[in-house]
Amino acid sequence: MRWLGKLLDGLFLSENTCKVCGRPFSPQLQGYICPSCISSLSPHEYFKNPKELEGVDGYEFFQVYEGTLREIIILYKFKSVKPFGLEIAKLIKPHFEEFMKKTGARLVTFVPVHFLRRYTRGYDHNEEVIRNLKIPFAKVLKRTRYARPLAGKSPEERRKATEKAYTVTKPWLVKGKDVLVYDDILTTGSTAMSVARALRSAGARKVYFYFLAVEG
Repeated sequence: MRWLGKLLDGLFLSENTCKVCGRPFSPQLQGYICPSCISSLSPHEYFKNPKELEGVDGYEFFQVYEGTLREIIILYKFKSVKPFGLEIAKLIKPHFEEFMKKTGARLVTFVPVHFLRRYTRGYDHNEEVIRNLKIPFAKVLKRTRYARPLAGKSPEERRKATEKAYTVTKPWLVKGKDVLVYDDILTTGSTAMSVARALRSAGARKVYFYFLAVEG
């Protein structure tokens, strides 16, 4: 699956008709969503009923999980359209850097996928975004428990799937630091809270999150 999406994009054999607005366009990085629809996305203007995340000192997100952004995430995360990693990074970079400056975080990292998920997808979708942001970061987390995709799962099922699912592989980088973690979607917060517990157990002083999208 991962090589097929890459091959279609490389040869421009995807439809080249925007899945959002329906207009044809000449692809640059990918042939699924046109530049006009992507550039129409901008950071949210205010929080609406922010979730309380135990162990998380604060968080920010780019937009609500709907419309164009939802389509981008589905293509990138589940259809192996890897070029969206760069599209997303370009989209969120100013907003992400603004939040990073606000938190004063000295360490930036990301929520990793299990190695089996990385193998089947062909890449770690969160790591690709962080790399394309072109900012210093460190890979300090590891997912130790495999779980099926959490989409559509209940809050309790999500909690069980993410409980003690992450470990810190480089505690010397984490100890005493304010850490900013990137993740793609905030749904119930179970993943963020599990990661926060692992980071705090390794000595993190504060833990912040930046999410690409929040489910409304």
